[in-house]
Amino acid sequence: MRFRAIIAGMTMAIAWLCGAPAMAAPTQCTTKIDGQSVTIFYDDEEPTYSSFRERFFSRRNTCPGAVVITYLMPDLTAEERLVFCANYDPDTQSHSQPAQGRRDAFGRCAEPSRTCSLVNTTKQEALALVGIGEQAEQGSLSDRLSSTVSAVTHSSGAMVLSGNTASLSSLLSSAGTAIGTALGTPAVLAGAAASVVVIGGAVYLCSDAG
Repeated sequence: MRFRAIIAGMTMAIAWLCGAPAMAAPTQCTTKIDGQSVTIFYDDEEPTYSSFRERFFSRRNTCPGAVVITYLMPDLTAEERLVFCANYDPDTQSHSQPAQGRRDAFGRCAEPSRTCSLVNTTKQEALALVGIGEQAEQGSLSDRLSSTVSAVTHSSGAMVLSGNTASLSSLLSSAGTAIGTALGTPAVLAGAAASVVVIGGAVYLCSDAG
């Protein structure tokens, strides 16, 4: 009987480590966003964990990076959010707005990345930006711009246009998009480079200037 009890205990422990569906339940975590304390409620059955490592080895009451991104970008799917990483400052223990960049095992930015903000554009403008990106990928932009503006389709499905702010602003202003004006603001121009991310019909401006 004692042997069976030990086996049963080991089975339950393995089920817990494997994240058995029966163990999943709504939960909550706390973090800081732009210095303000925030409590986030989420369901741990949803694909908001960045990795197995994050799920089982981070503190349960501290928000995983992917949960923070989900909270800040609720209109995007889990796959669409993969182009973004959680901006986290270990000194202040606070998140800021998401950035465009590679994630580490905990959903946080693996390297210094460009902070992103949503730009108020129309669906037609978003489609126009995708068209410009496709031209850049094909190398069919004008010679003046092709050397300073690049584009890549991310695995998440996002179209990412990158380059120096002056060239991006010139290109997108000529296309008649509102983001061209946004790129021309002093705060963005203070950064040497920027990216425009088009995903799920939304447009994000990402800049080193933050």
